[in-house]
Amino acid sequence: MSTPDPAPQSAAEEPTAAAPDPAPSRTDFLPSPVFLLLVGVTALAGWLSWTRAEETVLGWGSAFAPFLFILGGWVVCLTLQQYVRSLLAHRFGDRALRGSGYLRLNPFAFRELGATLVLPVAFLLVGTFGLNGPAVQVDRSAIRGRSRRALVALGGLLTNAVLAAALAVAVMLLAPEGSITNNWTIVALMFLCFLNASAALLNLLPVPGTDVYDALAEALDRWRPSRNAAIFGTVALFAVVWCPPVHAVFMDGMFALFDLIGVNALYLSWGQTFVRPW
Repeated sequence: MSTPDPAPQSAAEEPTAAAPDPAPSRTDFLPSPVFLLLVGVTALAGWLSWTRAEETVLGWGSAFAPFLFILGGWVVCLTLQQYVRSLLAHRFGDRALRGSGYLRLNPFAFRELGATLVLPVAFLLVGTFGLNGPAVQVDRSAIRGRSRRALVALGGLLTNAVLAAALAVAVMLLAPEGSITNNWTIVALMFLCFLNASAALLNLLPVPGTDVYDALAEALDRWRPSRNAAIFGTVALFAVVWCPPVHAVFMDGMFALFDLIGVNALYLSWGQTFVRPW
């Protein structure tokens, strides 16, 4: 006697194959419209500063355009710093950040917005010097080799150094050594150069949360701090440098460094006043 054929499975009962991972897309690395808008607003503030429109057109006695130019420029620098570090991590095997705000240059989509954006902006507004927050955490297990992980850790510091050098060259071209300028944009560019230079120098200190500490922890495979310790270390470093006696020594050293490349310290002091236009 023949056995009946088994009843056909319904569509709902049919096994479904697991959805494949999305294929890499070029849009995963395209600059975000938010970043383009940020650059555009910063450029507009730079043009308004160049023409001193607040004085010449509006008749105001304030300087809000240079403040916006410095603030926007600093956010752009912070975004590039996180981008370079994330790009190095991706190049060495970490694919977790693909398509994220870090690789699409969208600072407002950072998953650690407080540490990577809010803290450095607060440091600027309160202390009038540059200091980055703790860098974005990457998937260490996906990056083979201590030297590669150490290079990823140093990506932010190297970015600050390159940006400082590029801004210094731009300032020297716009205002050659020995010349005198009252151009707000040039002074703001000098101050942005100062912010990146101070951030690079402070990141050389082996304090939890700085790039050099992270690089040493990766190279030696020890002393790796928790995320809270990294944030606390960065805030503690800012507090120490902000302390009036230390701040005076630090600023004197930075002004002396800029004197060596022909930048008058008075311009940097002027730039500090732009950060507090109120």
